[in-house]
Parts: sequence; structure tokens; C-alpha cells
Amino acid sequence: MIDLSRTHHKGITVPDIDRAVADYSAALGLTFASIRDFNPLPFWTPEEGAREISVRATYSLGGPIHLELVQGNSRFYDTASPAGARHIGVWVDDLPAEADRLVAAGWTPRAANLPPEQGYGAIAYLTSPDGGLLVELISTILKPAIDEWLGE
Repeated sequence: MIDLSRTHHKGITVPDIDRAVADYSAALGLTFASIRDFNPLPFWTPEEGAREISVRATYSLGGPIHLELVQGNSRFYDTASPAGARHIGVWVDDLPAEADRLVAAGWTPRAANLPPEQGYGAIAYLTSPDGGLLVELISTILKPAIDEWLGE
């Protein structure tokens, strides 16, 4: 079962991450980790299938919930797309099991590192049956790398 107390971030898809960092820093007094480029990043969506994309991302420092800014070259990261526009990222210990449990409850896989039949990979995005919530399941396998990135 997903434990919302393990929410790591609130994600926002942005068209220009450098500008977004400057804007959010000035307006909200936030400090951000260095922007990282993930190129290539294995990525699957139902519309585009499995392929490699480029993503630039950063997190606000502090917390416990971080603000994540993401810029990517997949339609999933189109800022006008309801599926990619906003999400919460939650740590999970068994990502395939959590994703399959949500699918059985009527949730829809929107994107992942790998296709569902290959176990989703280390991240998976699913929308609620009403389309109102997009959750990013984040495998705890990534936690050490993300903690190092954020200096935690």
C-alpha cells in the first residue's frame, strides 16, 4: 500500500528549466540542487512506446517534500498535457507490485522507465481512475543517488 508519508516531491513540468529555477527561487525563496541531464533516459508511454528521451531535472533543497522541476522531450512532458503537468512522487519498496495493485484498482499507467510487461523500471507514473491525480512511484533503489544529489 502506498504510504503518502513517503512523499518525496511535488513535480512540475516546465518548458525552460533554467528560467523556472530562477523564477521559483526568486518568488518562493527556494534553493535548488544542480540541474542534471538524463540523456539518454529509457522511457515508455502508451502513445510512444519504449524509446530513449532527454530529461533535465532538479529538486528544491530542504523539505521534507521537495519541489521537482522537469523539462523533457517526450509528449509526456508537454506542459499543456494533463498527464505530465503535475504529479507527486512517492517512494515505494516494490514498484512493480505497487503499480500492478494500482492498475487492478483502475489506475492507468501513463509512463515508466520500462514497459509494464518488463516491470516498469525504477519510476512509473499512474493516473487515478478519475484522472485527478498523477502519482510517480519511485523505487527506493534510486534513494541513495537522489539523496547524494540533494546532499541529504
